[in-house]
Amino acid sequence: MNHPVWDLPLMGSGWIIGLVSIIHVSIAHLVVGVGFWLALMETRAQRGRDLELQGWLRGRAKSLLWLSSIFGAATGVGIWVAMGLVNPTATQHLIRTFVMGWATEWLLFAGEMATLIVLVQAYPRLRPGQRLALVWLYALCAWLSLVVINGIVTFMLSPGKGWSTSHAMVDGFFNATYLPSLLLRSLVALALGGLWAMAGRIPLNLKARVLRPTALLVVAGILLAGLSGWYYFQSFPVAGKELVLGNLRGATGLAQGFHWALLGLGAFLLPSFLALWAMLGASSFRRSGALLGLLLACWGFGGFEWIREVARKPYVIREVMYSNGIRVEQVPGYQKDGFLPANAWARTFAASKGDTDLAKGEAILRSQCLACHTRDGYRSLKTLTASYSESDLVGLVQGLRELDPGMNPYLDRMPPFAGTEQEAELVGKYLHTLKAK
Repeated sequence: MNHPVWDLPLMGSGWIIGLVSIIHVSIAHLVVGVGFWLALMETRAQRGRDLELQGWLRGRAKSLLWLSSIFGAATGVGIWVAMGLVNPTATQHLIRTFVMGWATEWLLFAGEMATLIVLVQAYPRLRPGQRLALVWLYALCAWLSLVVINGIVTFMLSPGKGWSTSHAMVDGFFNATYLPSLLLRSLVALALGGLWAMAGRIPLNLKARVLRPTALLVVAGILLAGLSGWYYFQSFPVAGKELVLGNLRGATGLAQGFHWALLGLGAFLLPSFLALWAMLGASSFRRSGALLGLLLACWGFGGFEWIREVARKPYVIREVMYSNGIRVEQVPGYQKDGFLPANAWARTFAASKGDTDLAKGEAILRSQCLACHTRDGYRSLKTLTASYSESDLVGLVQGLRELDPGMNPYLDRMPPFAGTEQEAELVGKYLHTLKAK
């Protein structure tokens, strides 16, 4: 918690990492799916001795190289930058816990790039068997990269009792949601990759040979992803499942976000009808249909990712670290001995503004609240507290210190206040000043 707080007005810092992550995750899964599509089509073309199709596939491999090396890599770096700014404490924790996992994933990405570059640059000089081996090696490296990252992402939702006892990487990696999530993500990747392939410029004489097997891949990926999504949801921790179901019933202010997420999940199924069009009427199929299907599928995948993020609340790593970077075991100590004495950045910030009570209240609020709220924007604290008097706000923040869910109704979606009663009073008084701003 001794890191500066990135205070992003109106939008909030969480939206930055959310937007960058959804773009990168969509591209990353798409690239995995395209790898398998390319390998399957190259196999099909070689078995049929279809030189015309093989020549066209070289162009798609070149497009994949541009997509992966520029957009995929750039947004991947963007995630690291956003993570480091939004929640450096959680980023530090994940690096320490999975340092060998991250190293493995980066080696696999290097393998992806190396095989794809060789495939594209040396395509005419490679023998058919060499070309086939390279394209399948690329597909394998891309999928294994997903295998590794999936373990780290699912750890954040369900680290499990085994890891909390041993703190061994393998116990955190192979957690309760690992296999269901890997199955779902692999199927989504096939659907996205197939839609991307259908959106390419396909010569008229190749349309049937490309679109029919590709559309079959898309339909299978979408329908099986829908079924595996239900299987994945059943693997959620009980508290996460209850939080999702509660929000679906409109129990909290997140209900509107769930409305859009559910629309996206419904939209994810629509590209299967576009794929059926491509399968049954290849000659009349248009690229615009595939592009529309790809956008709808990405919207649906974004909705899934949003729901998964919400299921972690009020944690960034469930049962381990709260969304504001405070570890669960730190809360009792902060509530007894104070938050400010243990956090150098908050003390320094308060001192820079005169070390007044309001400055201390603002420093604590920045550290504990701005990971999810803004003063006057997304989840506006000013709006949420507009009807409260100063004494009401002091009482509200002091009530957030309660660790008993029966005494603190916000505990299922908001971290407890980690500070003394006196520090809670400082935050309450600072919140009251927002009305005048």
